Amino acid sequence: MAIKQDIRNYVNELATKLDKAPHGKRGELINNAVVFLGISRQTLYRYLKEFSGWSSERATREGKGKTSLSRDSLIVLSSAIKASIRENGKQTMFTPTIRGILEQNGHNISLSNAQINRVLRNEKMNVKAQKMANPVQSLRALHPNHVHEIDPSLCLIYYMKNKQHIMRDSEFYKNKLANFDKVKFKVWRYTLYDRASGMIIPWYVEAAGENQHSLFQFLMFAWGKQNGRLFHGVPKLLYWDKGSANTSSAIKNLLDHLEVKYLEHEAGNARAKGGVENANNIIETQFESRLKFQPVGSIDELNHAAMNWAEAYNANRLPGQDTRLRRIGLSEPVSRQGLWQYITAEQLRLLPPIDVCKALMASREQERQVRPDLTISFKHPQADSSLIYSLKGLDGIAVKDKVSVRSLVYGDCAIQIEVHRYDGEALIYRVEPDRNYDQFGQRLDAPVIGEEYKSKGDTEIEQAAKAMDQVAYPDMSEDEIKKAKQKQVAPFGGKLNTLDYLDNIEHPAYLASAKKGNEIETPEHLKPATTTLTLTAALMRITSSIGRRLTIDENKWLSASYKNGVPEDALESLIHSFIAPIAVCDGTTGLRIVK
Repeated sequence: MAIKQDIRNYVNELATKLDKAPHGKRGELINNAVVFLGISRQTLYRYLKEFSGWSSERATREGKGKTSLSRDSLIVLSSAIKASIRENGKQTMFTPTIRGILEQNGHNISLSNAQINRVLRNEKMNVKAQKMANPVQSLRALHPNHVHEIDPSLCLIYYMKNKQHIMRDSEFYKNKLANFDKVKFKVWRYTLYDRASGMIIPWYVEAAGENQHSLFQFLMFAWGKQNGRLFHGVPKLLYWDKGSANTSSAIKNLLDHLEVKYLEHEAGNARAKGGVENANNIIETQFESRLKFQPVGSIDELNHAAMNWAEAYNANRLPGQDTRLRRIGLSEPVSRQGLWQYITAEQLRLLPPIDVCKALMASREQERQVRPDLTISFKHPQADSSLIYSLKGLDGIAVKDKVSVRSLVYGDCAIQIEVHRYDGEALIYRVEPDRNYDQFGQRLDAPVIGEEYKSKGDTEIEQAAKAMDQVAYPDMSEDEIKKAKQKQVAPFGGKLNTLDYLDNIEHPAYLASAKKGNEIETPEHLKPATTTLTLTAALMRITSSIGRRLTIDENKWLSASYKNGVPEDALESLIHSFIAPIAVCDGTTGLRIVK
């Protein structure tokens, strides 16, 4: 093995020397290598090709690294190919087509299509390289129920007259879409994937299409506590597709009340939620494949069977199968259910009753004005009467501000406060009610009349106002500043010069005598001028008028004669010249007739 590696190293060094050797010196290097290795020339050439990828036909040409394809033309060509790629990744325009288009638009391309493709590969401008421009980014969740991915998909199953049917390719291919329209109510599969544990939750519904009602039912099923299922709870973040159901205001309103953040991945970027995409594939191959052999008669039966299968799959309880989750970071495979049980009591947020969720979905934000004591009153759905919420100490909130209020599910009648700052940015706070009251409804921390006096803490705005007053009225107490304002005492001790300095401004001395003026010349853009066309624009006008493409010689003559463009008033004469025979000087043989 060591001897073979030594030969490989020697051959690699030889290949490098052969590439650098001047003309006529390669033969000497080859002969020396044949004698040194004790092999034939044919074997040496085979070694060079096998070990180094070197071939005698790949002689280093003069001007290596340069192409006769300009950088501008290369960029235009590669950009056009990239722009032709559809969202599904299919390439619709290839090198021969765009090369012909560019040549007709004035680009000089003397390379073959194969050479162009080679240059694109070397410059990493080819389609394959560009598809790798956005590599997959690994993402993680902090704990079970931190991030849920959901995805609705149309199934191949449908029901007619209480009988299960499976769409067959021979009946539902692209030329027989009318058969698909006959199936009014199709079966949709909603899938949930828990990012941390890998738990998979399928649910089926019969509907004409995606809608927010089906999505609501699915969330209630997936997040609610179900008999015979371990998995349940509301996530902190939901990852989903863009779509009419997902972007409905009612569903988003419910998620806001449940304090669930929602993210939508970019259209056509399914790999961003690869977990749920893989879960769909598992459901299709591991569960739905069984339905062909043992059909079920209704959606209810289908969901019952799907939950039984999912519970067994997640727990690694399917006979004859190992369904444990395998990840690089796991020392050994673990069941999805085993991973989900790492969830803590603080992380497990229970779903409220469905009736409460329906009410929250219809609930809207309400507006409240901040009272003089920096509180607001709000009737929380879980409370019997209005509650008082103190906003004291919250930055950006002052007396008489109007704030948006939304009730939250978790916590002690918690609410979400939103107020817009001076720059338009929203400040959001989570607040629970102030329950520090006596039996008469009076605050326990309020001072008792005649016994004590407690001053309320300054707000952020009040603190800023006091700081500014201290600058304008230095060395004064708050009471002294108040009296000074009442007596209209000048700020800054009256030492701020705001008028006298105007007397000392020096102005430039203007000449008394009038200067002789100059006549106004006509601006260049108003003077009559001859329009100059670019070579590309002129070429398109000429070929359109004469009804044919220019020959290579005609194209070269036009490019050489009008390097700086073609005057528009000379265009008609040029067109006539290309229609009738003209004499052209090619610079080498003198004049010749060109048609």
